Amino acid sequence: MLTIENLNIEFHDHLIPETVVHDFNLKMQQGEIVGIVGESGSGKTMTALAIAGLLSRHDMKKTGKIIFEGRELLTCERNELRKIQGKDIAMIFQEPMTSLNPVKRIGWQVEESLRIHTNLTKEERKERAIRLLEEVELKDAQWVYQAYPHELSGGMRQRVMIASAMILEPKLLIADEPTTALDVTVQAQIIRLLQRLCKEKNTAILFISHDLSLVKSFCKKIIVMQDGYMIESGTAEQVFHNPKEEYTKKLIAAIPKLEKRG
Repeated sequence: MLTIENLNIEFHDHLIPETVVHDFNLKMQQGEIVGIVGESGSGKTMTALAIAGLLSRHDMKKTGKIIFEGRELLTCERNELRKIQGKDIAMIFQEPMTSLNPVKRIGWQVEESLRIHTNLTKEERKERAIRLLEEVELKDAQWVYQAYPHELSGGMRQRVMIASAMILEPKLLIADEPTTALDVTVQAQIIRLLQRLCKEKNTAILFISHDLSLVKSFCKKIIVMQDGYMIESGTAEQVFHNPKEEYTKKLIAAIPKLEKRG
């Protein structure tokens, strides 16, 4: 479904060009969950934004290939990319308050992809939006539909973002640190929700995180990044029980002992 070959991302907004992603490679199948893990500045978010087509084309150079269902995303026309964004590839971010419009009701925001990509009537859009709010386990979806972002808790807002991303049942969902701003209990609920949606809709998920233990519990395949380089990849079992790189060993050693015993 998704093939990335030798992706390089180079910024040109300084006197000296800076490469932030070096020779990144990935193959993803439909319904697969892949984790990219690394510290801040490792290049994982830049890689995700490139796949989603959300990087500016003016102050950077991108080379390599991003092929999604036979279409080359790095070189395709902007209008072709827009047809894919939100429909076939959707993204959720770390802090929903920066993604949600504070002066628009939740229902209007959840329906955005439907307004762009479908010819549904206003009533049909509302019905679909409320159904999705229910699917992401929000109680009283009718009330949430009419509410404003500030009236919801952090966990509720993140569920709204998942509903918005999943409303057109995309083939690929990119989740960039979607649980970092949440407490541990809500974090676990969001992970279970993503797992259920992935299974029910057969959506592939690219899960970006700095938390290796979280990635281990959620992803079948793991990629470890450091300073823009893809330094290790394999199944969760391989990466955890037979890490090859010193950096990966340090990440594993940093996981709290109590969690490791559990």
